Amino acid sequence: MPAGEGVRIAIRSAHGADSARCAEIFLHGRRQAFSWQPADRFGLDDYYDCVREDAVLVAEADGMVVGFVSLDPEAGIIHNLFIDPVWCKRGIGSALLREALGLLQGDARPAELACAARNAAARAFYERNGWTPVGEPSNQPDALVLYRLSQAG
Repeated sequence: MPAGEGVRIAIRSAHGADSARCAEIFLHGRRQAFSWQPADRFGLDDYYDCVREDAVLVAEADGMVVGFVSLDPEAGIIHNLFIDPVWCKRGIGSALLREALGLLQGDARPAELACAARNAAARAFYERNGWTPVGEPSNQPDALVLYRLSQAG
């Protein structure tokens, strides 16, 4: 997949050697996405806890992991999607999302994900990619918005 400036992106299943890089991307991405939280609320070990039971796909450019998506194919849920900020706005998130949906194909249920209600950039990204919010989030500071995407859509 083209990523601009002659760089091609490959999406593949994550290997154990990718974990440290994914943990860095996850940590920095969460600190940015949840900017209203104290930075020390998040740590590198959070990645391992959050993807323990998930399938993980990575986006790789020039031999370096630049983003990842984690999902539970059996439940039809995408749990995490994070891109290194240097690599944002190059279609990598959309490509990872498409690949993740490929793993969810065949399930009669619509795919789901949750996004922080206050994360306007992520919400706009998901909505641009055809996801629909289900209901209204609560007024709690850490409220999540549930999104669904029909496999037929």
